Amino acid sequence: MRYFFRVEYDGTGYGGWQRQHNAPSIQAALEKAFETVTRVPCRITGAGRTDAGVHARAQGAHLDLDAKLDTRESELSVNSLLPPDIAVYHLQPADETFHARYSALSRRYRYFMCPRKRPLLFKRVWMVFYEVDWKLVEEESAVLIGTHDFSTFCATGSGTRHARCTVTRAELSNEGDLKVFTIEANRFVYTMVRSLIGTLIDIGRGHSTDSIADLLASRDRKRAGMTAPACGLVLDNVYYGGVD
Repeated sequence: MRYFFRVEYDGTGYGGWQRQHNAPSIQAALEKAFETVTRVPCRITGAGRTDAGVHARAQGAHLDLDAKLDTRESELSVNSLLPPDIAVYHLQPADETFHARYSALSRRYRYFMCPRKRPLLFKRVWMVFYEVDWKLVEEESAVLIGTHDFSTFCATGSGTRHARCTVTRAELSNEGDLKVFTIEANRFVYTMVRSLIGTLIDIGRGHSTDSIADLLASRDRKRAGMTAPACGLVLDNVYYGGVD
């Protein structure tokens, strides 16, 4: 039987979502906790493989089990075994055709920045000390909406088949003294959001004279700006049809 659940985590102390030999991972921590509760080997599939240091509010995931779970009791038990920086919620049965990655309709990321030093938000925001034209950043962000080839903003060695993504939302907003970049798309390529953010800041501080439109058209990775640090990035939601 297939089960769907959400995962919230602070990625600071992890090498990313995916299981790996040389660093702790979110996937490995989840599998260990579920295996302890169910007493059988568990393989967790996530909606996306967030990088080292990236956080999530509503990552989607699923696992398959032969036995039926008491979802409420199992969720409580799994959370009691997980470290304090990882939690699961909304554990529920799912149709056998559901897949945490391939059934996703869209994904939303939020990137948090602050123009001053914020010790209480250390490892949760990018402290941007440059003089930035935020109005220009906002204008350039709007160009991202639509279907584009994001090869310019895809890190080499990603192994992706193509870099075409359809962006339905790309905007800059204020939350107190924080600047928040929100982007939603049907898919993302490797380091795309962090590369976009770094490039937008380079444009906004006058370090780059390129426009986002020109960079998209070039499909040249070498023309992208800096890659923003992972600490400010949150996988905010993964949207599915008929599954919360």
